[in-house]
Amino acid sequence: MATLACRIGDKKVAMSPLEPNNYINYQRMEDTLTVVRQRLNRPLTLSEKILYGHLDDPANQDIIRGVSYLKLRPDRVACHDATAQMALLQFMLAGMPTTAAPTTVHGDHLIEAQVGAVKDLARAIEVNHEVYDFLSTVSAKVGVYAPSQL
Repeated sequence: MATLACRIGDKKVAMSPLEPNNYINYQRMEDTLTVVRQRLNRPLTLSEKILYGHLDDPANQDIIRGVSYLKLRPDRVACHDATAQMALLQFMLAGMPTTAAPTTVHGDHLIEAQVGAVKDLARAIEVNHEVYDFLSTVSAKVGVYAPSQL
């Protein structure tokens, strides 16, 4: 049987079903990790691979465990409804027209489990409608997937 060798960056993987044209750049991650491995000259833990794979400038970044502040380029930013309000307010104050990375707001922290999924969700929407309206409105302005879209 013949085998097919595939480089990491050869295959495009969509960020999510909602974003079929937004791809994860695995080749950039692998290139970044190659630089970090050469600099540290040791194997990397899974956590290090996740963090260091997203370094903005792996060749010049100080990498001292417990000391360095890492400048990262995340593939995605995920917020939950309880903290997204403040994050979106700060984003608006920054005056940026859209987010730099794909961003989503997940509306699940303001739902209290009491009776069952359908009734609990309906109650959360009623009780927290002001929060959800704000999140949906601001999210639509800056290109963030809001709770109602997920």
